This record gives sequence, structure tokens and C-alpha cells, in this order.
Amino acid sequence: MTFSSWRALPLLVIALFYLISPIYAAGVLAGGDLQSLAVDADGNVWAWGNSVKGALGPNRDKAHSAPAKIAGLTSIKAVASGRGFGLAIANDGALWSWGDNSRGQLGDGTTKDRDKPAKIAGLTDVTDVAAGAAFVLAMRKDGSVWSWGQNNYGQLGDGTTDDRLQPRQIPNLKNVSALAAGAYHALAVTNDGIWSWGKNSDGQLGNGTLEDSSVPATFAGVSNAKTVAAGWSHSVMLQGDGSVWAWGGNMTGAVGEGPQIVNVPRKAELRSATQIAAGNWHSLALLADGTVVAWGNNGTGQLGDGTTETRRTPTSVKELSGAAQIAAGNWHSLARADDRVWGWGNNSTLQLGGSSDEVVKTPIEVVGVMVAH
Repeated sequence: MTFSSWRALPLLVIALFYLISPIYAAGVLAGGDLQSLAVDADGNVWAWGNSVKGALGPNRDKAHSAPAKIAGLTSIKAVASGRGFGLAIANDGALWSWGDNSRGQLGDGTTKDRDKPAKIAGLTDVTDVAAGAAFVLAMRKDGSVWSWGQNNYGQLGDGTTDDRLQPRQIPNLKNVSALAAGAYHALAVTNDGIWSWGKNSDGQLGNGTLEDSSVPATFAGVSNAKTVAAGWSHSVMLQGDGSVWAWGGNMTGAVGEGPQIVNVPRKAELRSATQIAAGNWHSLALLADGTVVAWGNNGTGQLGDGTTETRRTPTSVKELSGAAQIAAGNWHSLARADDRVWGWGNNSTLQLGGSSDEVVKTPIEVVGVMVAH
């Protein structure tokens, strides 16, 4: 399929791809499959968008444009969201989950969906969490990583391809400082470099091969990694010097210029980045001056440049300044600026708030929620 024909696909056809979710590392903002989450200054969690399988919390079974608090969640410091499910880290290090549980991604030992948040038993001192399509990674204060949920490509990192319904520590992975989960692959940063595991059909593990791996392994070509992000089939790394590197599936330019598969890390054409995020097939970077740039697929306006044209080099998001955090959903993007939430891209289930447009090409304010610093 050519890039021009991809952009021409009608939204109804594009919607068929919404079930593939990227990953979203924890923060005060999270963009999920077709929903969005935010944490306010008082530690409450707000949700809006599509509430399939309880993704927005109790008693919300339809699309909701207005953000509303999720009952039962207080003293929360960060959230993450996957394909129809959510996660929240409390100030005391407990991890809460709700929504779709078809592959055990809620970590409660069952596969029963749940619209009410519940604390995951046996998991304490959680400092970060990442949600893939239907699996979860959690990092504890001691630098260990725990995983559960879907495992058909080895994305749980335990040497098997069997789903697991409760958290278990990933062996031989220590002193982790940052992590990310793609749809079916995972990344972790340690002093030894980046470790990757799971699906690798598009080179998203960055190790120079196209072979899946059910155990974490380091790979050459990266150093001084600060954090990582992961999409459907691509990965992004931020170095300590502000440079950004990317690898993996590049059909729509999420990695940058070049071939459709890039299986080793390659530097992007930008510097002074302070944060990164990855959607299904697009990438975002927050720069030191508070501006946001984006590249990759733009079929639903998720690059925020006022068009729906694919971009293979970082392009400035229009009408947005002073940003302090970014997040990416499957086909939409979010930013925090002046304690307010801004969104652009796909809005078919009102995951950007009250706009009636299904494609939002430049940032709009999500009215009704103020986010934490």
C-alpha cells in the first residue's frame, strides 16, 4: 500500500485497526486505545472517550465527551492505559487496575472484565507501569520488573509464550530505571543499556534481527539512554543529551526517513528533547522550549500540524506552546500545558473531549479537567 493510498482510507476502514494498541508509560496523562486518562492535583483520576468493557470506570458504558472522575481512585500519582483497560499508581506504591481483562491484564487472577478499580494483590512499591495491547509491565522501587497478561510473542519476558493472570518478576532483569510496552514488545533501560523482548517482526527489538524473543536481551548501538517509548511496531529512545533515536516498523515514517523496516537504532533529526511518546504508528517529542514535534502516520491528524499528511521528519505541532508533558494514544495525541489538557488526532469516540469532529488536526482544549504538575 502506498502512503498516499493509506492517507486516503476512510475513517470507517481505519477504525478496523483501532484494536491494536501501543503502549503508554505512566504519567499524569495517558492516551489509550479509544480513551484518555488524567490525574488532577488532588490525586483524582479523570477519564473520557470510549468505555468499552469498563475502561472509563463504573457505570459508564458509552462514549463520554466530558471528563469525569473514576470512583474509587484517590491519592493517585500516575496512570497508564492500554486496549480498553486502565492502571493507576497510588502515592503509597499500590497499583490499581480496571476495564478489559480478557487476557488477564488486570492482574487479579481471572479473565473477568471489571469496571470498578481494584488494587492488584501482592505488588507493592510500584514506581512506573506500562500497558501494552493486553499485557502489563510494572517497575518497583528496587528496579525489578513484573509482568502479566497476554504473552503470545513472549512479551512477558519469562521465557514462555503462555498468558499469565497475576504478576511475576521477570528473571535476570535488574536495576531498571525506565520501561515501555508496545502492542506486543517491551523495552527497559538499565545502566547496561536497553533490554528488549517480545515480538520483532518489524525490527522493533532493535537487535539487528527479525526474530521474536521471550527473554530480555541487550543490543548494541545505544548508550546513555534516559527513557524509552514504544508503539505498535516501533520503538523510540531519548538519550541524556536530548537526542532521539528510533527503530522498527517504518511504513508510515514513525522511525523517520528510510526503509519500511529499521532493525537497529537510528538517530532522528532533532535535539533538545526532554520527553518522548509513541502511538500506533506515530512518534512525539517534547522539546526543551516547550514546543512539541511529531512524525509518522497522520491519517487522523495525530501529528497536529493542520494536515493529514504523513511526515517522515519531525514537524511542529501547531498552536501549542509551553507544554510540560506529552502522551500518545493509538491515533490521538495529548499534551499538558498551563495545567490544562490539549488533544489532537482521532476523536471518533470523543477521546479528545467535546468536539464533534472525528479528525482534529490541531490541538484543542479538553474542557473539564485540570491536571497535576
